[in-house]
Amino acid sequence: MAGQAEIMLIPVGELAPGQQAAIRNQLKTAVLQQASTELQMPVDRLVVRDIDPLVTTGDMNFTYADWFEQTGATATWETMDTGTNVDQRWIVIYGIKDEDGMNSCTELKFNIGGADRVIWTLQQLNVEEGYAGVSPGGVVIPPNAPYTISRYVRSINSPTHLVLKGFVIEPRGKRLSP
Repeated sequence: MAGQAEIMLIPVGELAPGQQAAIRNQLKTAVLQQASTELQMPVDRLVVRDIDPLVTTGDMNFTYADWFEQTGATATWETMDTGTNVDQRWIVIYGIKDEDGMNSCTELKFNIGGADRVIWTLQQLNVEEGYAGVSPGGVVIPPNAPYTISRYVRSINSPTHLVLKGFVIEPRGKRLSP
């Protein structure tokens, strides 16, 4: 979350059993409380759900629902997703998994509200851990905030499956009515 010092990406293999879930649950509790306070709404009227990457139905602006993207033609910073988060929705990203294992991108950058908030180095992740890592502080995209998620391309014109591990918090009925 904003203001926390631990924003680095920790390889999953370096975490104790259950630590990844503890990080996720700690972030969930903190952001649920923040959303409840800001919306003046009890926590039980809020929904926590997985991030949907698909532009036509989801929370992000990805072409495919499976996070698949193709890198560009030059080795440079390249936009993965950009937009403005909708009203009454918090997007929380606490980790990443490179599903294709090609490591075609070496860094991930989160610009929120016009400022670079976090840069995660992906090269420290390795195949034994499934190219996965988590961040104790997470990245929170608050309601109505402009954001850009960029990746540094190492292998041009390559497929990439950089799955953002995270969740969305929003009022019940906005998208789901459990």
